Amino acid sequence: MIIILFFNFLFGMSFGASAGATDSLLIKENEIKGFTNAVSMTIDAKENLYVLDADRNEILKFNTDFNLVKRNGKQGWDKGQFDSPTYIDGSSGLDIFVSDGKNKRIQRFDLELNYISGLNTAQEDFPTQFQFNTPFSTLVINTNQLYVVDSDNNRIIAYDGNLPVQIFGDYKSGKGELRRPVKILKDDRNFIYVFDKESSSILSFDNLGNYLSQYQITGLETFTIRDNMLYLYDGKGITKYDLNTRSIVNKLFLPKSKKKYTFTDIMVLSNERYLLLGKKSLSLWRHKLN
Repeated sequence: MIIILFFNFLFGMSFGASAGATDSLLIKENEIKGFTNAVSMTIDAKENLYVLDADRNEILKFNTDFNLVKRNGKQGWDKGQFDSPTYIDGSSGLDIFVSDGKNKRIQRFDLELNYISGLNTAQEDFPTQFQFNTPFSTLVINTNQLYVVDSDNNRIIAYDGNLPVQIFGDYKSGKGELRRPVKILKDDRNFIYVFDKESSSILSFDNLGNYLSQYQITGLETFTIRDNMLYLYDGKGITKYDLNTRSIVNKLFLPKSKKKYTFTDIMVLSNERYLLLGKKSLSLWRHKLN
């Protein structure tokens, strides 16, 4: 099932849009500057914020007041070092995973950014069909099941601990075949959502890797999930889609600007506060009804 959200919103009740859908304007409240090339962010259970700066090869941790409390990492291949990392993941709620693809590994840290362990499957004694060379992003389900976006083979590999379990999203997945997966998230049911950059869509799977549906929106650049709501950023605003009712709730527009907004990642905090991450800065927004 393919759900075309762009048309949903334009034509009101057509294609499953909600009659109560409204437009809102996003208002910037705060901004943190000073990043070199921020590519990804995540939060922990207390909504402390973690930002990954790929050019500086470091993680920066901010508290809920957006004050910097810790930073860790530098360029290299030793434990706790990176080479242009692509993604930071706090989905376990207990620790932090960083996709360090040029070093062919995923690194795990505690919430104080202390190194715990690493996963590198490009080894002779590891089953060939479950190996990755360039992991792009990760997701943790049930505290110990790690799902890895294998960017070289455009697929998802799942591991239980360090043991390989399954593969999906490859050419054998039919409608669920991925062309260029870049981001993977989960909802409250542990269903899996993968942003496929080439098709400008989100493909959803159950946690066994079975394809469920596809959510498509023109110009989709990134997305996030909170409380079973899907938030899709298209460069002009955020479409909020209810995964339970399968309907659009509203569209959150950014203020008109002469310059194009370029955000690499988005996240929703409690009380409907929106974090928008650019390469050089991180901004906090709230929405205001028109």
